[in-house]
Amino acid sequence: MKQNLKDFIFNLAISMFIGVFVGMIQIIVKNINVGTVEELIMFSIIGGVIGTISRFVFIYMVGIKQKSVMLAFISVFIVIGGISCMPYFYYYFAYKTSISIIELVSILITAELLGMSFCYYSYKRYLEFNSKLISKKKQLLRKS
Repeated sequence: MKQNLKDFIFNLAISMFIGVFVGMIQIIVKNINVGTVEELIMFSIIGGVIGTISRFVFIYMVGIKQKSVMLAFISVFIVIGGISCMPYFYYYFAYKTSISIIELVSILITAELLGMSFCYYSYKRYLEFNSKLISKKKQLLRKS
């Protein structure tokens, strides 16, 4: 019963996220202009930078420095939040435009939620992969 509820909630959350994503695409297509395209390209590049730096930070913290996984997740959280805020601070200081706190908070929440979810998923996937490799290594050593 508990597993069915967890599966139902997981499916509901993913379905709702897909619905929001489809709705956002529909709104973008309906209201497309040059400014929207430029913003999408900018956010795409920022997302790529955040993802790349977060990955390197996580690997550095866990793999090279041998720090705890929790510390690595906190570091990634800070990286995602810091880089997500940079465009707004740039516009504030360079162009003297005011920062919309509602926009900033919505981007931070979305970026943190999606970024940390992907980080956790990747971590679990690599743990599972490493476990399979260790199991295969032990199997091969027994055959030798």
